Amino acid sequence: MTRKELSIKIGNRIKQLRNERNISQAELGRLCNRDKQHIELIENHKVSANTYTLYTIATALNIELKELFDF
Repeated sequence: MTRKELSIKIGNRIKQLRNERNISQAELGRLCNRDKQHIELIENHKVSANTYTLYTIATALNIELKELFDF
């Protein structure tokens, strides 16, 4: 798997989990101390999130970090 493919899978997974919880990008950003644009960039595969950002997103979604990799 390439770096880009991994970024796409993670971004799609975050979007899926966020939508299942009816959380907007802005709300998720607030919950993990990021702005809406940062969440949007991750979900749309424009940037790769670092490990700590993935951890804060998982915490905000009330899941374990490893669940972001269930694709």
